[in-house]
Amino acid sequence: MKRSTTNPRISRLLALFLVALVAVAASGCGQEEKQLEAKEGGRIELDNLYYQVQLSRQLNPKDVEDSYYVLDQPTPAKGEVYFGVFMRVDNEENPTRVLPVGLDKMKIRNAGGAEYEPIEVKGAGWAYAPAPLGKGAVLPIPDTPAFVGPIRGGLILFRIPLTDLDNRPLHLEIEGADGDVGEILIDV
Repeated sequence: MKRSTTNPRISRLLALFLVALVAVAASGCGQEEKQLEAKEGGRIELDNLYYQVQLSRQLNPKDVEDSYYVLDQPTPAKGEVYFGVFMRVDNEENPTRVLPVGLDKMKIRNAGGAEYEPIEVKGAGWAYAPAPLGKGAVLPIPDTPAFVGPIRGGLILFRIPLTDLDNRPLHLEIEGADGDVGEILIDV
């Protein structure tokens, strides 16, 4: 009987190499997947744009800074509060001008399933205001109060029952033009 001349160590290395090769092939050959979920501060990708919640928080109309965000808004009903989400959008790669998602494609959903639509921001220059973005451009638009302010994000304003803020987690859902829905976990 003839003995095999193959080194057992080489056989094991070859087997490990083949397993690694199959794993790479199964994972999409190194293709990057779109990030459709993130925590506040992280980014999601929709329609070749990156959306990032800079900050979210309950707004106090009696606070000096917050009074600008809720300028000319009616006093919330008893038990309701204003809740602000400050959004940044970047076009890092797309060579054509791209229009970010509008407010009609955004909502907050809490753990109980309640949903809240954004309301109009009346304070000039603070609102999240979609505008076509060329390559390298960002929202909020430079030299606006939202861009040069302390948060550096356009305000998306919600009126939410205070008790529903406690029904966490809260998710900001954004529907892209291509039908994908991105979700950002809001840090309340």
